[in-house]
Amino acid sequence: MTKDRSAKRAAVGASARLLADQARAVQQHETALPEQHAVHDMRVATRRLRAALRVLRLGKLDRRVKALQDALGAVRDLQLQIEWLRTRDAALYRSCRSRLRAAKQALQRELRQWRSRTLPTLLGAAADGSAAQPRNLSKLMRKRLKRMQERLEQARIRPSPRSLHAARISVKQVRYLVEVAKGSLPKKVTRLEADLKTLQASLGELHDVDTRIDLVKTRPALARDQKDMRKRLSKIAAAQLTRWHNQRLIDRASHALR
Repeated sequence: MTKDRSAKRAAVGASARLLADQARAVQQHETALPEQHAVHDMRVATRRLRAALRVLRLGKLDRRVKALQDALGAVRDLQLQIEWLRTRDAALYRSCRSRLRAAKQALQRELRQWRSRTLPTLLGAAADGSAAQPRNLSKLMRKRLKRMQERLEQARIRPSPRSLHAARISVKQVRYLVEVAKGSLPKKVTRLEADLKTLQASLGELHDVDTRIDLVKTRPALARDQKDMRKRLSKIAAAQLTRWHNQRLIDRASHALR
């Protein structure tokens, strides 16, 4: 067997393992649903799986995984709102509990689709070699970093709920791409992982507050409290965005990928 053929076979095997491992990582949480920790962990696992699909050029399978991720997200968001409202507003608490029942039913429909079609398709692709041609990882990462840099700058200059949410989405996409491909990336890129987690957490807290402000807009006292909270969290996020800008963290990582 030639060296090129051995390298190709090794790449095929690595791609298949990546896809199968990420698919099974999603599935392992199903038995504990709809517990909050399981909803959260399964949602995170779908993000990593979608990142793996991008690396392996299997975008055609992304739509169904995203549908499951969105259904998990709807349940998770309502679970957090209910937890926060429990001792604050009985009427909104009851309303969210009613919406949660509908969200759980929608999640069950997506889980049936996942079990019957999506998961078997993913495992089949891993077994038959469909995941054998990983894309140019450096090019993909540079593209994601460029988009993230643009969105972080927009959020830094004009920090609206919309711009901050867009920045948060890009941060998550880059973070999970780094996580699933870290063994093939330069250290200057993988070192971003801790900073990405920190920034994602801050932007996530801001997003949660913005969601609550909209939820309690007819409750003046609760709305004021959340707006005050938003001011405090905005300062933390602004400081982090300024640090990313001043230290040129994205430029350094992108340069290492050339």
